[in-house]
Amino acid sequence: MIFITLGSQKFQFDRLLKAVDELVASGVITEPVFAQSGYSDYQPKHYEFKQFLDRDEFGVQMSKADIVITHGGTGAIIGAVKKGKKVIAVPRLAKYGEHVDDHQLQLIKEFKQMGIICACDDCSQLVDALAEVKNTTYRPFESNTQTIIDSIDGFVRSQVMGKLREPGHEGQVQRLRVLMVGNDSSVKGGITSVISQLMGHDWAADGVTMKFIPTYIAANPVRKMLFFAKALRRIRALLANPQTRPDVVHIHMSYKGSFVRKQQVHGLCRKYGVPDVLHMHGSEFAKWYGGCKPSQQEPVRRMLREASAVIVLGEQWHEHIRAIEPDANIVVISNAVHIPSDVTHWPVAGEPFRVLFMGVLIERKGVADLLDAVALLRDSGRLGNMRVVIAGNGAQEDELKVKAGELGLLGDVAGAAADAGMPVVEFAGWTDGEKKRALFEQCQTLVLPSYNEGLPVAVLEAIAHGMPVVATNVGDMAAAVHDGENGYLIEPGDTHALADVLAKIATERNHYEDMSQASRALAEREFSDAEYFRTIGAVYRQAVGA
Repeated sequence: MIFITLGSQKFQFDRLLKAVDELVASGVITEPVFAQSGYSDYQPKHYEFKQFLDRDEFGVQMSKADIVITHGGTGAIIGAVKKGKKVIAVPRLAKYGEHVDDHQLQLIKEFKQMGIICACDDCSQLVDALAEVKNTTYRPFESNTQTIIDSIDGFVRSQVMGKLREPGHEGQVQRLRVLMVGNDSSVKGGITSVISQLMGHDWAADGVTMKFIPTYIAANPVRKMLFFAKALRRIRALLANPQTRPDVVHIHMSYKGSFVRKQQVHGLCRKYGVPDVLHMHGSEFAKWYGGCKPSQQEPVRRMLREASAVIVLGEQWHEHIRAIEPDANIVVISNAVHIPSDVTHWPVAGEPFRVLFMGVLIERKGVADLLDAVALLRDSGRLGNMRVVIAGNGAQEDELKVKAGELGLLGDVAGAAADAGMPVVEFAGWTDGEKKRALFEQCQTLVLPSYNEGLPVAVLEAIAHGMPVVATNVGDMAAAVHDGENGYLIEPGDTHALADVLAKIATERNHYEDMSQASRALAEREFSDAEYFRTIGAVYRQAVGA
């Protein structure tokens, strides 16, 4: 059997699906074919297909296959090779709208040189590729996935992403200068996490020089205004001087005051002819826009339309922004995380089962519902050895601590809860760095009962550590939490459902371990930061026409 898998990248690959369909129709391919077609529009007429497969369905099709035909994505190729399958890799090409550039040609070439796949540079070569794989023995997969990925990543960086040539200076690499604008590190939340991730990347290896100017700080209103005024002067000075002018400005933006500030930065970019990339973060942007007067909405649409690219975090975001401004150049780039070597595990004997909330303590995050759910578990005798760690701070922090105390979840000043000998809920404050990593390693499950979200970095960090996740079915959460597979999705405000699934995860060890493995596999397959940085770099190059 032949299994075609096109992953979950937000691009069509109609060309490949159609080419295989024609080979089946003509009798060249006689064995059964099944395709996971992803975001492609073409619907095969002569073999079975499904857009997206859950983990079990994917495993069934992969196990049945002798040959896997896939695009040139690292995760897709590695996944098939690890299963001992013969792989035909066909690159997505930019000229057909299958990707933003042609980097998959180089990726496939590198895999071919390793002797583990058959490279098919064009769909017209599929007949020859099928003959090759049936008569060729490829090198077996060895347990060095990260080494392979690092080798390919290094190859792409040096051979693809660094090749921006200055006219008249052949052989010299032009440094692409990027100015990033966003929150100061004093501002806690997802935007700051993304900025820290981007600024921590080795952009020099990609031919990019990165500079960051914060425009917003956690302070009183007067300090905030003065801070922004100073930042705007710095940005204007950089843009006005041809010697310091960046090639691209990367603007991180939310809504309300964030839009007003970034609109002024966008105006400077327009004035000095510098393309800008808007990176949308505020999960309530569409709601805020809907509440604006028509005279206020037009500048929003104009800014979305004028930006070289508008990065959104998922498909629901894409729909919202497209509805606001159909002419915006929208690029879906989900948040991504580094895949750590350490993974979460079932607690050792004597240790509690720790449930982690990580985020800003504001009303829309639903932490009050979490406290009510924990109280329900205790009152119904299902709490067991569960403990909840709330890592974060924010406007609702004091209110939540009062509520937890009133529910009897904090224990007395000596630290003893009336029914458990220790506090059921611990407020750990804002965490980052080593403390944050320690919490992900020590806790077993992440919970995020929000009323509105995009796709939070905390969820991706959790699944990268192999954590099952309990979350509400809002925003693009379903992209990282597959209900019943690597966690549970509930409706916002349903405290009884929240209590039930937390109890289920904390008491069924075999099910927990299956979910843990599914989370880790999903993170490796869909949310590794290697592809994330490459795609961001491609957006920069596309903005300058390189």
